Amino acid sequence: MMGAPDEEEDEDGDEELSSEPTEPEARENKGQGTCAGLRIMFCRSIACLLIFSPIAFVLAYVGMSTGGGDINEGSISPMFTFVFNFFAVIPLAWVISECTEHLEKKVGPMLGTLLNATFGNVVELILSITAISQGKVKLVQSALLGAMLMNVSGVLGLCFLVAGINFHRKKFNQFQATYNLSMLAVAALAMSAPTGLAVFDDFSSVEERLTLSRWVAFCLLAMYVQWVAFNLCTHATLFDKKAKDNRWFWAKTGPQGDQISTDKSYKEVGSESEKDGDDDEDDEPEIFWGVCVFMLFVSTVLVSFHCDWLVESIDPVCDRFGVKKAFVATVLLPMVGNFSEVIAAVSIACKGKLDLAMGVAIGSATQIALCVIPVAVFIAWGYGVPLDLDFEVFQVKLLVVMILVATLVVLDGEANWLKGSLMLTAYCIIASSFWFIHDREYLLAGEEPAAEIFLNNRDNLSWNMSRDAEM
Repeated sequence: MMGAPDEEEDEDGDEELSSEPTEPEARENKGQGTCAGLRIMFCRSIACLLIFSPIAFVLAYVGMSTGGGDINEGSISPMFTFVFNFFAVIPLAWVISECTEHLEKKVGPMLGTLLNATFGNVVELILSITAISQGKVKLVQSALLGAMLMNVSGVLGLCFLVAGINFHRKKFNQFQATYNLSMLAVAALAMSAPTGLAVFDDFSSVEERLTLSRWVAFCLLAMYVQWVAFNLCTHATLFDKKAKDNRWFWAKTGPQGDQISTDKSYKEVGSESEKDGDDDEDDEPEIFWGVCVFMLFVSTVLVSFHCDWLVESIDPVCDRFGVKKAFVATVLLPMVGNFSEVIAAVSIACKGKLDLAMGVAIGSATQIALCVIPVAVFIAWGYGVPLDLDFEVFQVKLLVVMILVATLVVLDGEANWLKGSLMLTAYCIIASSFWFIHDREYLLAGEEPAAEIFLNNRDNLSWNMSRDAEM
């Protein structure tokens, strides 16, 4: 009888101890979550494309061993090198995107934004560095501008089309679209200034345009820092209703300051995004951060190899098969880095989470314009390569008009299938124009010897025409 209470106390103590998992159990649960997350991650269809990576390495080894170190001089056709490396980068970019998303959940919104700025467009950055190291200035400019055009028109159009088909009409947060398109308009202005200087000022020198471009790149980077602070700190409630604004200590609160909270359309969008945020929580098991860092490092290293071989094969493929370099650089190369974003944005839009899908689409274009392009300019400065913001007038015109079209489309804050079709039609027109554009636009901007040949041919043609007139 005396031992019964002691036994009950022991049982209660055992229950209290068993309610908290021990360290080995926590490790086991973490390991099970990591295994389940990796299983879900690599069982998706896009993971099948990872087979292209080892095949591309084998082709590169055979090509360099038979070509004396030059992959294009070996027994492997440059077309095979281009195709296999092209499809090898796509799943690796998706792995980088998935690992970045898992790490963002661990480090919080502020560090997550910095992490996303570093690895969100790492494929475009690696492609740019590779092309800069080989002196292909125009390739860098066209690839980055093509990525912006693809996100603003192609990816956004797909999101609107899918959301319109599934939900007939869908509201979205106008603040996010308006501010992102405003940032893109500033970036288009930044590209127009050096381009206009090169076209309309016959006395401007290359050094002057380089100096202007580097100053403009610094201004764009400063604008990106301000945009991150505005988005996450001072006016976070514009984009996330759950967030809290961190007002300046001297800011006054009043009827104008609280105007957003009484806006009916904002309440509707906020409630919708709040539901979407609740649905997104704990959808997938979390992968251990050490595993994410390891996969992020390995994928980035592999992407650097594939991008190097991909860029090296562009010139032989274009020369041998008659493909326009402008089309490859502006249309095909952006697909390498944006393919995973297209899949993510479309799948999110299918679920009705249009705000998140637009954040992937337009937000990526804003990040390229305000962060990746200026960083590429400074990296080229370090390499001693004259990469400026002197884009072709044809390219800048398309970018300005596309931003205008996107602004008109998002003006009413509603998505439907016709708007999506309109944006996709615009991107098809843009892509088709780069298929038919002549390489002289390419040659005059980045390849001096070929540009001299073109100018000589023009002078010879004018001389022959004058001689025929005299006869």
